[in-house]
Amino acid sequence: MTPPYPESPEPPRDPAAALEAVLAVPDPLADAPTIEFIPAETTPAALPRGPGAPGLSRQIWILALPMLGEQVGNFTVGLVDTWLAGHLSKEATAAVGTAAYVGWFVGLALLLLSTGAAALVSRSCGAGDRPTANRALNQAFLIMLALGLGASVVAWLAAPWFATFLGQTEQARDLFVMYLRIDAFSYLALAVLTVVGTVLRASGDTRTPMAIMLLVNVVNVLVASSLVFGWFWPSSGVRGIAFGTLTARCVGGVLALVLVLYGWRELRLGWHALRVDWDIIWRMLRIGLPGGGDAALMATSQLFFIWIIAHTASGAAATANYAAHMIAVRMEAITYLPAMAWMTAAATLVGQYLGARQPDKAARAAHVAVLQGALLTTGVAVAFFLLADPIFTTFSGDAQVRAVGVPAFRLLAFAQPFLCTGIIYIGALRGAGDTRYTMAISLIAGLCVRVPAAYLGGIVLGGGLIGAWCGMWADNLVRLLLALGRYLHGGWKRIKV
Repeated sequence: MTPPYPESPEPPRDPAAALEAVLAVPDPLADAPTIEFIPAETTPAALPRGPGAPGLSRQIWILALPMLGEQVGNFTVGLVDTWLAGHLSKEATAAVGTAAYVGWFVGLALLLLSTGAAALVSRSCGAGDRPTANRALNQAFLIMLALGLGASVVAWLAAPWFATFLGQTEQARDLFVMYLRIDAFSYLALAVLTVVGTVLRASGDTRTPMAIMLLVNVVNVLVASSLVFGWFWPSSGVRGIAFGTLTARCVGGVLALVLVLYGWRELRLGWHALRVDWDIIWRMLRIGLPGGGDAALMATSQLFFIWIIAHTASGAAATANYAAHMIAVRMEAITYLPAMAWMTAAATLVGQYLGARQPDKAARAAHVAVLQGALLTTGVAVAFFLLADPIFTTFSGDAQVRAVGVPAFRLLAFAQPFLCTGIIYIGALRGAGDTRYTMAISLIAGLCVRVPAAYLGGIVLGGGLIGAWCGMWADNLVRLLLALGRYLHGGWKRIKV
């Protein structure tokens, strides 16, 4: 065997010659890869630095509050759409609510598929590697354009099948198909909005996506309201609500595209950078594809769940149950305001602190975010319980819808803190790139718990809307337990991005 070092020559007597001899011996570590060590107290790039830098709790507030403003804007749009549809008919409420569900599935799929880009950008920013973050933006943009186009084609072609599968009245089905086919034209713009917003948030900028989405929401409300009420032209009913969404998303997509074309926080689209980079694409898809599987499982379980809601009764009673469910889902979006905001903050901090090689701070980030989010959501739950009757009176002129919805909504209030907590922990796992585990959570909680339990309670046992919602509550609880267990286990700290 060849010795690892050359045999040392006879030490010369001349001190100068001896020194030269020592220096001539090759260093066995000279060609070894270097390791960049980051100081333990380095602050991720998304956050203020220096002696006055905020503590972890304030860091979360800094990131979460702009996202909360964005979510409030999104909620307002959904609320206005539901209110407009509710003053047309219960069939319109059912159709618009179902089409919004499908749009939510598309948005969720785009968001979860972009988790690979988010994880790579947050890790890169945490390590101070902006060039890699920029490469991720450009490659993610290519992927999302293809996905947006594909989603538009699929939604247009599958609209009649969705309508038949969900089994509403003929009038509600026709309205649904019309709405969804108009909405499908907006999915490309939605893809641009999603990828730009995701990358900016992962870099620590939650204010710019908030500003864009607030503008989108204002356009949506103004255009939809003017078309439904006929302020400047004859009323167009449900079609007007759909065109409001289409117009608003196109405005937001163009604005987001212009922003990254000119460059923002060293993140910029460039024609040369848009050439296919398989190394970056593979690194993102390794995280994003399980995220896409997660979205597919969630969408599948939700579709079956909606089908169950639609079949908890027959005739007018079924439509009333369905309309009440759609109103409740729209109102439950209030819970998602703090949940999504604090989830985004947790995911950003987890990714950036892992990039900065501070796993202990990454672990604490989600716990602090959960505590803050759960406290806010508890207040929301109390409001749901106390204001259930006024809420349904405001959003539906149908007495049957109100009679079904109010008692069910009061029970729904008790599940809200569990829902929020589970969302934040799952988001933290995604921020670490642990999307395979979150996909498994969706498989177990969604398809194996929600759907069978909802079918049993709502249809087999005749529990109606409340019986079906028991499956939804069981799903929320199982998600929380599985996500918390994984987070405490700590395996997410070892995920490579």
